[in-house]
Amino acid sequence: MLTVQDIYDYLDEIMPFSAQEKWDNSGLIVGDKNAEATGIMTCLDITAAAVEEAHSLGVQLIISHHPVIFDPVKTVTSESVVYRLIRYGISAICCHTNADIADCGTNGIAYDMMKDILSLGERTVLDPVCPDGSGIGWICGCTEISPDELAEKLGTIYKGCPIKYTAPDKKIRRLAFCSGSGGSLLEEAAAAECDALITGDVKHDRFVEAENRGLALFDCTHYGTEIPFADKTAEYLSEKFHQLAVYSSDHGKGYIRTL
Repeated sequence: MLTVQDIYDYLDEIMPFSAQEKWDNSGLIVGDKNAEATGIMTCLDITAAAVEEAHSLGVQLIISHHPVIFDPVKTVTSESVVYRLIRYGISAICCHTNADIADCGTNGIAYDMMKDILSLGERTVLDPVCPDGSGIGWICGCTEISPDELAEKLGTIYKGCPIKYTAPDKKIRRLAFCSGSGGSLLEEAAAAECDALITGDVKHDRFVEAENRGLALFDCTHYGTEIPFADKTAEYLSEKFHQLAVYSSDHGKGYIRTL
């Protein structure tokens, strides 16, 4: 019999929870570590609709990237997502910054998606937040490309997501990327002599600063850069636990839409 703890232990091997940043809340957030798990659903966010989808699939565990509880919770009412999880007996494991840091996590997935299309070279860490030098985001050399050409390729990689970018009049030979919201790492990318930073959730002031620095800055959306986590994590789990029914949430792939 597989338990929630067994799944947790495997995730802890490939995306160690001890590596998460101090302000984060990754790990087993809701549920019973000793509960049997015969089915799992992966997703980016545990929304109310995602919980209903998991319940309809008959799974006992949801694995998400974003924590279902982040800020302190003062009430748990029948309308809340946490209440729904408890009512249905569904546990929730959340892999947030530990997945951002892990080689096989969000930024590792991004590297694999881009490496052939952009001919990426060897990786070095963009933001080394851990004592061992590991951290969030990567820096790579790439085949020489213009900002406009790179934006077009990113539109192919992150299908269906709008791409906003600055386009200085110079070729890109070295780039940095950070899934989710990495606009705050603009200075690190510039200090590493990168010609471009690829991320999501970019605030206007970051675009202004990138323009002033002559650095191409690409916003592929927070959702777009991290939604691949759901499919890839489901793939890892299917390969490890053949006896499990593993699903990647259908709801999670479509609840944020663009025209």
